[in-house]
Amino acid sequence: MIIRQAKTEDARLIFNIAEAAFVPSPWPMAVFEHELSSPRSRYFIANAGFIGVTQIIDEIEIGSLAVHPDYQRRGIAQQLLNQVLKQPKVKRFLLEVDETNISAIQLYEKNGFQAYFRREKYYKNGHAAIMMERNI
Repeated sequence: MIIRQAKTEDARLIFNIAEAAFVPSPWPMAVFEHELSSPRSRYFIANAGFIGVTQIIDEIEIGSLAVHPDYQRRGIAQQLLNQVLKQPKVKRFLLEVDETNISAIQLYEKNGFQAYFRREKYYKNGHAAIMMERNI
């Protein structure tokens, strides 16, 4: 599988994957366009998935990780996560995940992330967000 850093012109592809994976995308197209042009944000894409991160000094926050439903359970999310976890000079990785997204929570735990906080009723659907971190 080829994973590459996304360019501004990949915003539509990223939005379409998010739209299919999250039904509907919690982010409008403009968010992806803005982040793809920001010097602090990076997206990595594969043919059916993406991961979006923001880096400030030695911390990376994973803002989104999505795989098109037709391609889930094929290791794409793991490979995208690996791409981020191998970034140099990073001491801490952060993310938040919907409490009901058990497969994502298991993926993160398998990769050394630990829950450190719970934000009640964080998402529009009323679900809590589980805040997770991985320290190097």
